[in-house]
Amino acid sequence: MYISDVILNPLSNHYSMHIISRLLLLVVIINSCTSGDQVVNDLLNNSISAHGGFGNYSNLKELNYRKTTYTVNTSNIITDTLVQNVRHPQFGITYLHYQSKGLDIEAYHDNNVFTLHRDGQLIEEGELIKQHRSMVDGVKFVFFQPFKLKDQGAQIRHQGVRELALPGGARKVHHLKVTYKGASDSWHFFLDTSNYQVVANAVKHDDKMSLITNDAMQWYKGLLVHQKRTSYLSNDDFILLRPQAFYDYEMINSPSYSKE
Repeated sequence: MYISDVILNPLSNHYSMHIISRLLLLVVIINSCTSGDQVVNDLLNNSISAHGGFGNYSNLKELNYRKTTYTVNTSNIITDTLVQNVRHPQFGITYLHYQSKGLDIEAYHDNNVFTLHRDGQLIEEGELIKQHRSMVDGVKFVFFQPFKLKDQGAQIRHQGVRELALPGGARKVHHLKVTYKGASDSWHFFLDTSNYQVVANAVKHDDKMSLITNDAMQWYKGLLVHQKRTSYLSNDDFILLRPQAFYDYEMINSPSYSKE
């Protein structure tokens, strides 16, 4: 087909216009996706800077803390208390130690190496291994926000700017929705529009939405990290219904336990 055929032949002209329209639509879609990715990337970079910068995160040494979880019932009465000691001797290495139901648990995670001891005995297989590997991953994912959102596999969409009603008053926030391939849970992170700090996050798990507020933050070894948080049962519009748990984070200057 020659150019003259396209110009003079109405059918050919119609066909060509159809192709051009589809190409233009494809360009618009690609540009829209690229623009959306850039917005997310800019927001994450600003938030990471607000929390101390990626350099301080990737070069961390002996970042250690004690996390105490107070679970409460519908009457806001504490029904369970769990103390976990977490040690990060360097980037990528995590020790977790806690006692529960008379058992002493120690977990160690270094990239692809994971070991678990229960009452000093090495556990080599079984559901307990899977459960605690997931627990250690969760400890790192929650504590090292927003840095962990830069990990591979995170599919992030900017849901726009909204007002989020928090106990201390409404905050204007950027809403980021995060999903992972093959996972049914969806995560939501809320960044303050004025300083890009993470003020809360939410997770939808088994059709239940929980919203966790960052009530107090603290600087430790160049990073802005958790000090006090509260988990609330919420609805899908992130309206707080009732407290579920309270979390305290005590930063410590030396390891509270050691596996060496």
